[in-house]
Amino acid sequence: DLKARAESLTPREREVMALVVDGRANKVIAIDLGLSERTVEIHRAHVMEKMAADSLPALVRMLTLLDDDHPA
Repeated sequence: DLKARAESLTPREREVMALVVDGRANKVIAIDLGLSERTVEIHRAHVMEKMAADSLPALVRMLTLLDDDHPA
């Protein structure tokens, strides 16, 4: 279930995911969050694995579906 996959993310992974989906590069995310670029790469890989996303567009679609389920 998509919601369960999203809930399995750590707070930092959620933060990185939001910035990735926003189109930011790993280097920019690293600077924004005060992390090394490698740490961002690891978080991003965990997000893709936990969400079972095989591409960035697939991840964006998943988040769109989640947002549709929970309107602001």
